[in-house]
Amino acid sequence: PPLRVGFEAALARGFAEHVAWYGRGPHESYPDRFESARVGVWEGPVAEQTFKYVRPQENGNKLDTRWMALSDKAGTRGTLVVAIGMPLSMQCHQYELGSFDTRPNSKEPCVRHAAQLREADHTVICVDGAQAGVGGIDSWGSLPLPQHRLSLEQPIEWSFALRPFDADDPPPIELAHRLRSLFVQ
Repeated sequence: PPLRVGFEAALARGFAEHVAWYGRGPHESYPDRFESARVGVWEGPVAEQTFKYVRPQENGNKLDTRWMALSDKAGTRGTLVVAIGMPLSMQCHQYELGSFDTRPNSKEPCVRHAAQLREADHTVICVDGAQAGVGGIDSWGSLPLPQHRLSLEQPIEWSFALRPFDADDPPPIELAHRLRSLFVQ
């Protein structure tokens, strides 16, 4: 089964250097690793959302996210991602997601050490309707528990809206509320 089911996109780096979100934070959170991550409004540089584990791997997910705003450094213009209905998993990186994976049909990592990661010239965002846990309850190689694995036996449905914003718009929290109210009755 897949580790995530979702949407991935690249945003122009100049419009996606800073991130603010309403969800779990301030650190990464997953279905099997979220108790210490409180729901609230969090923000910081996109560059600080990637945790450079010694061996690059899945990282930086924000579980139970209602909205995420990616913007220029001043926070005045960018893209707002709003979960419609249930909260979603969202993340953003200045690295290609493939850098955190293993090679196809192999256990060999694409990038062996965090120092070998190369920044992309854009920001990658993920908006996931389903995200597996990270596992590792008895060793770093163990799979997530069955309840934290994804199954494709049932449909996975999720929806979200993307909206550009600039200095003339209200703050992201207000803009997100307005946008959600258009879709949620």
